[in-house]
Amino acid sequence: MAENAARTSADVAELENLTPQPSGPISLEEAEARALAYNLDSRLQMFNAALQDRQLDLTKLDMLPNLTANAGYVARNPPLVSSSASYQNGQILPSNFQTVSVDNDRVFGDLTLSWNVIDFGVSYLQAKQQADRVLIAKEQRRRVVHNIFQQVRSAYWTAAAAEAVRPRLKPILAEARRALNSSRSLEAARAQLPLESLRYQRALLEIIQELESVDDKLAIAKAQLAQLMGLRPGTRYTLAVPKSTAMPRVRFSVSEMEQLALLNRPELREEGYNARVTQQEGRRALLRMVPGINLVSSLNYDSNSYLLYNNWQEAGGRIAASLIHLMSVPGVIKLNEAQTQIAETRRLATTMAVLAQVQISAQQYQIARKTYERARSIADVNRRIAGLSADTQQAETSSDLDLIWEKANSVMAELKRNRAYADLQNASASIYATLGLDPVPEDADGRDLKSLMAAIRQRASEWQAGKVTVPSLEQAAQAQQPTVVEKTAMVDANAKH
Repeated sequence: MAENAARTSADVAELENLTPQPSGPISLEEAEARALAYNLDSRLQMFNAALQDRQLDLTKLDMLPNLTANAGYVARNPPLVSSSASYQNGQILPSNFQTVSVDNDRVFGDLTLSWNVIDFGVSYLQAKQQADRVLIAKEQRRRVVHNIFQQVRSAYWTAAAAEAVRPRLKPILAEARRALNSSRSLEAARAQLPLESLRYQRALLEIIQELESVDDKLAIAKAQLAQLMGLRPGTRYTLAVPKSTAMPRVRFSVSEMEQLALLNRPELREEGYNARVTQQEGRRALLRMVPGINLVSSLNYDSNSYLLYNNWQEAGGRIAASLIHLMSVPGVIKLNEAQTQIAETRRLATTMAVLAQVQISAQQYQIARKTYERARSIADVNRRIAGLSADTQQAETSSDLDLIWEKANSVMAELKRNRAYADLQNASASIYATLGLDPVPEDADGRDLKSLMAAIRQRASEWQAGKVTVPSLEQAAQAQQPTVVEKTAMVDANAKH
């Protein structure tokens, strides 16, 4: 319990200092920049990419030869005395009786360089696999960044709707509660018919219940946005909501969206890298069955005074093969083929899912845009009706219930309009996430909020202006093909190898 209490205190203190407190109202760009810089999920993926990069550095060292230094000291008592016997009769020869060839105390050492050709090849393939894992980690971080930006945009506009509507909810709730208490007083005093009074109270209670439910749900929106921005839960902040609610535009056709998604989606790139890892793993398995060639060279020293040469060099080579492992070559080849087919099928399934997501996101954007336009018209009509109800109430031609009801309808219609706008923004962000377009350049400073905000704002303006190149699949494939000069250089390098 003491350790848990200490851990809790340390974690809470770390969370307090994790994110700088906002100095003013938070704009959408600042919310996205804070999510990118301080969101713990994003930072975890960033650390994972750095970890894979460090692992690549260590894997490259495995390709180097082994250089071993060995030194020691030996002391014995009594001396190492030996004798010789005749091979013909087994009698000990007097001339070699009780000879000594090793000192009682001696120092020895060696420096050995060994290099296994097969181990080098295996390490080379392993380094290529690790290089692909570095790229996989980067694509995973891109996917997390896309998801975070989409969630931040949705939560931001939902929280903005809460800030815009909640101040108007409280007076209407207070007015409805006063009317409810007044009706109950009149009912107790028998100043109204019981059935008419109960119907009036039921209508007021339904209004109060709906408004309270909306108020409670909107109160959670800012807490969710704070968690995405890396702020400690319970932190007080305000939002800088733009005055104009311009409609986000998507300037791509469906075919262009499909091409961009197939070229840029992190999931597809990740599957491509995984396929290469699988291929290299199959090659490694086959390479381990090739007879191993081990080359050894060493520098040696021994202080034994009976040696004619205390320093000497050695060099040698050895070839070894496991005959049992060679029998499993057909099985390994079939296993590699099965793994390759699985990777290919998984990549095709991901491609199909990406194309479906493009179609769905395009349709969702159109639906969200139509819903927002309709909600905006309804909100305008309800606002005008609420104004007319207020005028008739002042002229004493309408009841309090009618006025409260129309005010509540006006606020709810405005809330639905704001939510529809939030859904439209979310649908727009979903399209760019579906296309795999990065909301911030890769070389942007990941900790400086001002530079991140500027990069995010510039990238968003480029998207809205349609400054996104849509290359065809043929152009993208040609861009990956080596030139004649590059092919010649590759052939020369292979010949030398």
